[in-house]
Amino acid sequence: MQFGPGVLPTFLYYFTATSLIVGFVTIRGLHLAPETGVPQVVGAIAGLIAGGLGAYFNRTATLTVSVQSKKKFLNQLESTLSQMGYQKTVEEDEVFTFERSAGTLSPSRIYVQLEGETATIASRARILRQVKQAIEPSGVS
Repeated sequence: MQFGPGVLPTFLYYFTATSLIVGFVTIRGLHLAPETGVPQVVGAIAGLIAGGLGAYFNRTATLTVSVQSKKKFLNQLESTLSQMGYQKTVEEDEVFTFERSAGTLSPSRIYVQLEGETATIASRARILRQVKQAIEPSGVS
């Protein structure tokens, strides 16, 4: 099941937005004509940097863990995510959605799909690293 954009769409989003903004700011701020090519080069370089960072931190990634007891796993996961500021908001056909409260600066979702003896957790890569670190010490793997 695909939960969100992968590396390429995320890279393209950050690359394009940053390139356009930096190119425009370079034209207006440095009073350079677009014909010189400098704004495009500066925009492309900034876009590559932003695209790489955006793809690394904000792409959708998945983590698959073995589950012995679905109920026990969900209780541990809900407790862990609750400490991280997430609440379960939706539950449909063995797919659970956790969200942060609306007042946070980075509202992101965590999706959990249970299939047989495994659970697939999907979210932004930076959030998933935190979740992985939080659930590994509890013996869930």
